[in-house]
Amino acid sequence: MTASETPSTSRKRSVNRELVELAALFFATGIADLFVSTLANNRVAPALMFALGGLFIAAATLRHRWSHRPPRTSAPGQGAAVEWRLRATVRDVPGSLAALTATLAAHRYDIAAMQVLTSPDGAVDEFLLRAPEGTTSADVAEAARSGGGENVWVVRADAHDLVDLPTRMLAIAAQAADADADVRPLLSALLGESCTVRRKTGVRVRDERVTGTTLLLHGRPGELLEVRRPLLPFTPAEFARAKALLRVHLAGYQARTAGISAACSVPGSSGER
Repeated sequence: MTASETPSTSRKRSVNRELVELAALFFATGIADLFVSTLANNRVAPALMFALGGLFIAAATLRHRWSHRPPRTSAPGQGAAVEWRLRATVRDVPGSLAALTATLAAHRYDIAAMQVLTSPDGAVDEFLLRAPEGTTSADVAEAARSGGGENVWVVRADAHDLVDLPTRMLAIAAQAADADADVRPLLSALLGESCTVRRKTGVRVRDERVTGTTLLLHGRPGELLEVRRPLLPFTPAEFARAKALLRVHLAGYQARTAGISAACSVPGSSGER
């Protein structure tokens, strides 16, 4: 009983429910009596009852076997899922993201991972999708647009994209801390295997910046790194991640350089007595 109901109202509803249940009981009794009376005057009634019983047993057996059937396995190379990397912006109103994800689900696109990236134009939603075999980038883009997505970008995802993002970034940072590590493959692992990284030395070091599909980053002293990725523009969040990775590598490089300098400055280290 809710706070708005009075005891008399609650009592009336209880009486009405009991009257309906009593009426249903009388109807069921009348139908059962009519069924038995009809069969009593029919010679084939016993055979009909046995047939109905056997039919129900057969239906129960088939349902049990169907519910416990082994899962079907597709032949090698058939039915494999295709991974796609989808990036789109949605309107900043409640329900926009839900509408986009519902549309992707309606097209049987499984969302393996999702992250929200910041950009000058607002929030950008990035999805890692598993789509049925034969799905094209145009299919994924059309589904995203029909779900309210704007500025849609779709590229193939690689195996590294499906790894948990914090775990992958920690593993890459641990490798970057090594002063002898080559940061070019690490940047590719961080930003996508489709990236190309060029190291430029002996050039005037310009300010770091992101322009569309190109990043300019400071490496070791006097070194400039140019990162390019086809089709998919870089976001400020990815720019910040790349700079943080290079800071980790530069800290390891400077620590080793300082250690070597300290060892060389110790008296007697050059063989003097």
